[in-house]
Amino acid sequence: MKPCWLFVDSFPVFGGHEVMLLRLMAELSSQGRIRPRLLARRECRLYERGRDYLTPDSFAPRPPGRPGLWSRMAWAWRDGLAFLRTVTRLRPALCVVAENCLLSQALFVGLARLLGVRVIVYVPLVDTFAAMGFRWARLRDWLVRHGYAQLPDAWLTITPEQAHAFARWAKVRRPIHTLPNTVAPAIEALAQVPLPPHPTNHGRLRVLVLGRLEPFQKGLDLLLDHIETASLPPGLTIALVGDGPYAEEIQRRQRHNPALAGIVSLRPWSDPARVMGEHDLLLLPSRFEGVPLVMLEAMALGLPVVASDLPGTRAYLPETCLFPVGDLGAAFAIIQRLAVHEEERRAITDTNRRTFTARASGAAFAAAVAQLAEQLTLELAHS
Repeated sequence: MKPCWLFVDSFPVFGGHEVMLLRLMAELSSQGRIRPRLLARRECRLYERGRDYLTPDSFAPRPPGRPGLWSRMAWAWRDGLAFLRTVTRLRPALCVVAENCLLSQALFVGLARLLGVRVIVYVPLVDTFAAMGFRWARLRDWLVRHGYAQLPDAWLTITPEQAHAFARWAKVRRPIHTLPNTVAPAIEALAQVPLPPHPTNHGRLRVLVLGRLEPFQKGLDLLLDHIETASLPPGLTIALVGDGPYAEEIQRRQRHNPALAGIVSLRPWSDPARVMGEHDLLLLPSRFEGVPLVMLEAMALGLPVVASDLPGTRAYLPETCLFPVGDLGAAFAIIQRLAVHEEERRAITDTNRRTFTARASGAAFAAAVAQLAEQLTLELAHS
């Protein structure tokens, strides 16, 4: 019988990491060596989209609002019982706990170790909590460095650069595996189409910021502050496309600053392929990221990307398209240069497409999943 790998994600929000979790399970299933099962929270998108892999048990839906301490403890108790029931029933060869950031689902890692089940943590954000601006950052970093880093049997992140940085700051002594992100098959199909000649725009550039409208992680507060105070090149427009908690603040600032409203437009989330086709460049001003799926989609579709210099972007983009985190002046200097040097933009799109094909295409992802499954199977056999 094929070995069962239990994938665990209690996070109620569906984001890029959940998309990749589903892709990983689908690829493992199609390759035929592993039987993936999913323990997720009912009434969330991961639960709905992962129905082919669901376990008989599940995490109960959580009510809206910010719970108090006792409510959080009660929900942790219920989640722990659901996990214990599932592990007892399935007896998986491996638990893969999907964390959006370190410590976010430590309960299941600890329970798996207590039950004697091999466990790895699949996590895209392995920066220090201090770098990500979390509350109680020093305490969280101390907990990772002095305990949690050694709790799972292994770690799984996205790029070798992230793995190296994580091993260094957290002093990880466990194996750290990597698995690249990829894009939807529909996006990759469009990537096979030759790029059309880029129209001459005489220095005018339509800049796109696509993704969740969150001020701190995505750097949107820095972006708006820079636009309001800096002298931007004429003809440059910036479209913020997405949904999230910062939308109301963006609209408020537009109402109070007509100049900002003349440069920045706000639109709800749209199909990435369509909206990228309407713009000349993708800007990622984030303070921290894993490997953004919108970056990979832009690379596949031939849209140049200018991004904060982070381990997850540095692994894919040319150095000339990266700027220091928070330095929006440097970001717009790159943008202004690309606005008037169309040959450089064309060279960048060609380079990005080659990088995408080699590192983030469906074929590259399938090969990486096969290699990962073989590595973990060998580790399980020798444990």
